[in-house]
Amino acid sequence: MARRIRWVFLLLVLGAVLLVGYTGYQALKARTALNAAASELDQLSTQVTSGEQAAAARTLVEAQRHTHEARSSTSGLGWWISGRLPQIGPNVRAVQTVAQVSDDVATKVLPDVLKAADTLRPDRLRPVHGRIDLRPLEAASPEVSRAASRLSAQRTRIDAVDTTALSDQISGPVKQMQTKIASADRLVDRASRALELLPPMLGSNGRRTYLLMFQNNAESRATGGIPGAFAEMTARNGKVTLRRQDDAQTIGSFRRPPTPLTAQEKALFGTGMGIYPQDVNFTPDFPRSAQLIRGMYEARAATKVDGVVSVDPVALSYLLKGTGPVQTVGGRTIDASTVVPLLLSKVYAEIADPAAQNQYFNAVARTVFDKVTAGAGQPRALVTGLVQATSEQRLLIWSAHPDEERLLAPGAIAGALARTPTSSPEVGVFFNAAGAYKLDYYLDYTASVASSRCVAGRQQLRLDVAMHSAVPKSYRSLPDYVDPVQPTFGRGKILVNTYLFAPIGGRPLRIALDGKSEAFNTRRLDGHRLVARTMLLEPGQTKVLSMTMTSGRGQRDDAHLRVTPGVRGTGIGSIAPSACS
Repeated sequence: MARRIRWVFLLLVLGAVLLVGYTGYQALKARTALNAAASELDQLSTQVTSGEQAAAARTLVEAQRHTHEARSSTSGLGWWISGRLPQIGPNVRAVQTVAQVSDDVATKVLPDVLKAADTLRPDRLRPVHGRIDLRPLEAASPEVSRAASRLSAQRTRIDAVDTTALSDQISGPVKQMQTKIASADRLVDRASRALELLPPMLGSNGRRTYLLMFQNNAESRATGGIPGAFAEMTARNGKVTLRRQDDAQTIGSFRRPPTPLTAQEKALFGTGMGIYPQDVNFTPDFPRSAQLIRGMYEARAATKVDGVVSVDPVALSYLLKGTGPVQTVGGRTIDASTVVPLLLSKVYAEIADPAAQNQYFNAVARTVFDKVTAGAGQPRALVTGLVQATSEQRLLIWSAHPDEERLLAPGAIAGALARTPTSSPEVGVFFNAAGAYKLDYYLDYTASVASSRCVAGRQQLRLDVAMHSAVPKSYRSLPDYVDPVQPTFGRGKILVNTYLFAPIGGRPLRIALDGKSEAFNTRRLDGHRLVARTMLLEPGQTKVLSMTMTSGRGQRDDAHLRVTPGVRGTGIGSIAPSACS
């Protein structure tokens, strides 16, 4: 009897060894298949972006074959047993989850994405006689919405894997997949929102009227630059028309704000934000700026405004990469490389009258608008330019319709100041010119964030803002409108109010200029604690303004940095990994 028991035990041990060995063999097959699938999915992304639809379809078939093989190779009795062993178990279950998520994304998400990408080819969206065909947008919306919902579910599954319990060999690839799925989820979610928004905003349900606001970065404002020129734009059944054009002087100032300011806004920015069109974007919250300018415009023009759209000259340069050169006032040809210096520098040397300058801005804007709505140039390059302008928050949109604004709000295109905390601490750097000048054309700045400590779920962050004045030594030759004599400071000096925002729930701890600590007062705006400081830069001078701060509790992810987009770049430098990771 004892001998028989020993034989049974030996057989069980041998079976377990064979099962584990076979499971190891399956793991190698799964790894090979997942590596092949990852490479194919990267190739698929490139093909979709470049419009190679037929090649993308073939690549997807191969990717699906490999993800299915990986899924099949990570199932069975051996995997079930291994997944319940101490120490080994979490790694086994993580590999199974990766294989399952990969297969579900390839078979349940990407087919809809490819079908929608074909429907939404840029050539199908090319305007004809100023009209965009809304049918492809409406046809693709259900597919993209379904893909967004399914991808969100897969993101939840992969994010649930606790990488701290995994070996280094497994945790690295799992983290990489979590990052890729999160990025894809955000992208598809934005596409789904856009397809839901675009038809009604382009007038599928009746005429819409928008106020188009042109920000001039040569005189800084928190969302970009001073709004000097405006235009009324209508949309009906996809046909977009640019109508009357105005400037800030035409709209005029108000004795009392048409839209009342909050106590925090008045304390931080004064009352000018509510009574002067040029100052509505002192706040970094574009939806608030849009509400203020809408109130002013409706009071003056007696026109109902459905939304506000804002662009700057750098955004126009991105569009000109798609349209090609255009001819504007006086037969002058402008292109992507010349429009920014023309509108933000040369125009002041050539045209002395501010009203005439705004008329010139309007003429250039209308020329570019007409070229875009005529369907000129390369549609794919034009779409790329729009995406870049949106990601840099040089193209901003606000809707007066609450259901539409809710869909816009989470994206960069809304330009909204965060009002509720997330797992990523939201850090901000914003600028408002302290004087009426156009010297910020020469202002160069880069902001970077580092995370040094993690205590009780809070990060300690350091924000460094390097600011440089590229004002030429020959500044005395600049027009007075660009560089007027400033009381106390004279000429040639950049004078800009700088606002450093801590994350919601966090607070400033220390302020330093070029490494030397300074006393500071903490201010508040919409749930944020911030520090305001006026910076003075001599021609050629560089200064570094720093703020050490805490994040809110539970903000353990990498920081998200938002900076006023300038003439010479986005202003965003490095963002170091979270110390809580």
